Amino acid sequence: IFSSDEKILNIKVPGEGNMNVVLRIETNKTSFILKQSRPYVNKYPDIKNSKKRIIVENEFYELIKKSEINKFFPNKIDFIEKDFILLLEDLGECKDMSYLYSSKTINEDHFNSLIYILKSIHQTKVKSFPSNSSLKKLNHQHIFILPFKNNNFPLDDIQSGLKKLSTYITNDSSISDVVNQIGDMYLKVGKTLLHGDYYPGSWMEKDESVYVIDPEFSHLGFKEFDLGIMGAHLTMITESEDYLNKIIKAYSGNMDKSIFYKVSGIEIIRRIIGLAQLPLNMSLNVKEKLLNISKKMILG
Repeated sequence: IFSSDEKILNIKVPGEGNMNVVLRIETNKTSFILKQSRPYVNKYPDIKNSKKRIIVENEFYELIKKSEINKFFPNKIDFIEKDFILLLEDLGECKDMSYLYSSKTINEDHFNSLIYILKSIHQTKVKSFPSNSSLKKLNHQHIFILPFKNNNFPLDDIQSGLKKLSTYITNDSSISDVVNQIGDMYLKVGKTLLHGDYYPGSWMEKDESVYVIDPEFSHLGFKEFDLGIMGAHLTMITESEDYLNKIIKAYSGNMDKSIFYKVSGIEIIRRIIGLAQLPLNMSLNVKEKLLNISKKMILG
């Protein structure tokens, strides 16, 4: 990896890595990103998970490296499988698009780029791909199971009154029946390559350009999952349903709109009353409005 006259000058943490150890390695000649998976979730070490998830991410980069969309992802430099280490191009001082939750809007060019990237991922030809079952099972629990049953989540620590608001969802068995059906779909192996975590934390912005990172949740599934996640976050950002129809129109491909809406509703609910909280600066009234929208989307 290193040339004979190359030396490491600095090691930094480029941002908050939830799943893996992520480091920026700076040498006297270049810099790159090192990702290593451990047998647990990096942010929550008590949550165990297979360190083979980094193999899935490597496979994703291998699939797209000859594709048009490769330019929207960091280039893969090397993969050291025995140590579960992936080395990637350093995109430099860019920022993830979590700021959208505060700005309440998204640049239309960025929106169009993100749709183009997602559609291109879905159109990627795949002969075989790792199941990623360990990470999918973890995700399944936090998306489809835990937010929809009575639990001990300390929601009032996040916002006073949020726990009481959550019972509007957790006490409704008609919602959980539909959510379980979509959750079962999620666990099955599909035919479409997915990013698996297509939300602002995986979208990067640099000099007006858009990049996408962290395809560690990638798997073969149903396209409406990625689309629904995107739709959910744009709905929370804008506090409006307008972007759901914009996504359908801009994607302009075959999709099951009913499943798309259901996934969007599920994701909004789990982000408001689940453990995976977002920097949502909104009142309880707005959250209640979004939960109402979500409930209609799930049951519609």
